[in-house]
Amino acid sequence: MDFGALYLELRSWLIVHPDAILVCVFLLSMIEAIAVIGIIVPAVPVLFVLSLLAAHAEIPLLPLFASAIAGAMTGDGVSYTLGHGFKHRIEGFWPFSRYPAWLQSAEAFVEKHGGKSIIFGRFIGPLRSFVPMAAGIFHMKPLYFLWMNFLSALAWAPFHLLPGYSLGAAAAHDWLPGRPQLLLVAALLILVAVLAWLLPALDGWRRRRTGKYPLANSGRCLAIDGHPEDQRAALRLGLFAFTGFALLAGLLPWLKPLDMNLSSQLFALRQNALDPLFVVLSLLGDKRGLLVFGGVVTGWLALRKEWNTVVLALLVSALCLALPTLFKLLFSIPRPMLVMSPPESWSFPSGHAFSAVMVWGFVLVFLERYGRAGIMGIARPILFILILFTVASRSYLGVHWLSDVLGGALLGLACLAGMRWLWYRRAPPTLPLLEVIMLLLLALALSAGLEVFPRYTESLLNYQPLPGVLPGYFLLP
Repeated sequence: MDFGALYLELRSWLIVHPDAILVCVFLLSMIEAIAVIGIIVPAVPVLFVLSLLAAHAEIPLLPLFASAIAGAMTGDGVSYTLGHGFKHRIEGFWPFSRYPAWLQSAEAFVEKHGGKSIIFGRFIGPLRSFVPMAAGIFHMKPLYFLWMNFLSALAWAPFHLLPGYSLGAAAAHDWLPGRPQLLLVAALLILVAVLAWLLPALDGWRRRRTGKYPLANSGRCLAIDGHPEDQRAALRLGLFAFTGFALLAGLLPWLKPLDMNLSSQLFALRQNALDPLFVVLSLLGDKRGLLVFGGVVTGWLALRKEWNTVVLALLVSALCLALPTLFKLLFSIPRPMLVMSPPESWSFPSGHAFSAVMVWGFVLVFLERYGRAGIMGIARPILFILILFTVASRSYLGVHWLSDVLGGALLGLACLAGMRWLWYRRAPPTLPLLEVIMLLLLALALSAGLEVFPRYTESLLNYQPLPGVLPGYFLLP
């Protein structure tokens, strides 16, 4: 079966029948909000695609939002009705009888936050479909629930539909990204959404599985937080990532024709409207930008005497500075000569890809130690966006082969898994979470202000394609 042709045929049919798009948006918004079903069906990436198609079909925003809001409210209403009707008896039915933590965490969330839990819970992946059911179990007044339900859906709909709709609308203008460029951005965003949804689900599945076959919290699997299964998973992930890096490095001579073809296709997506985004991300992932970010964070941690975290932060910095450079000298692979002023170092592996995975991944691990689902529901996709878009920027800008960024990302993932394993054998940080968030935002702002924006114009010119390399590409004035 030709899935590509099937997708194009379905896409064309939906654009011709805009009412069907609105129905699909309603149904997916409803399914995403229904208890149990909502955590199984990855509705968010599909909603992103549907919002793209809605823009192509010239559907106004008002009916699109209305369909999503109505669907989200209906799904929450179904969950609330089930909880209100069955009350605590529902905890004896499958799957809650087998996975009681699903409902218990939602009940604790509702008890703590009351009506606000309906609004907050919609943005927290693991809880969003269970909070309305817990509200029904606790007999939240129907009219009050309906009002909170409406407010939460009103905030949720633009958050999930506007990005895709904006990208779809942009394709209609010649001076904005075209369809191939939008597909690249959409693919990266869908990958972010899938990872942000999949990783917490895998963590929960692994812990439930380990509950049946307990793992000793000692030796290589020692974990201060009491989850030795996560330590074992980190070691396995590190071994898997390093094996992938070694295989890729060993097969480089045989993969060269395919690598050059794929890299040239990605470079051919260069477009003026997208260049600033990828140049900024590339600068933010540069050693100088990351040194500012890491220096601010490490200095503050030292002032607060968080020595365990300081040592690991310094180790991350040392690896980012030294390890890619050593491998570059070992392999000595020339860079693509496609831009006006390519970097002077060797190509494999990409230092930007390695550093993005290490630094932003370390921030992710840092925040996960606090165990706040609400914060992680926001931080996880943001950090995945920084990682994936920074990694993609190097091949898009034409300064790395695709094998370079894959190799750098795999090597970074292997080192990050090892750092995670090492850190979870030691006590967690004692800084308040709000202080940590403000520190990270300050470090990011200083990195952007001191390194990214002062070098932006020069870098944009340096990354311009060589004349004649990319037919149809026009230089910025």
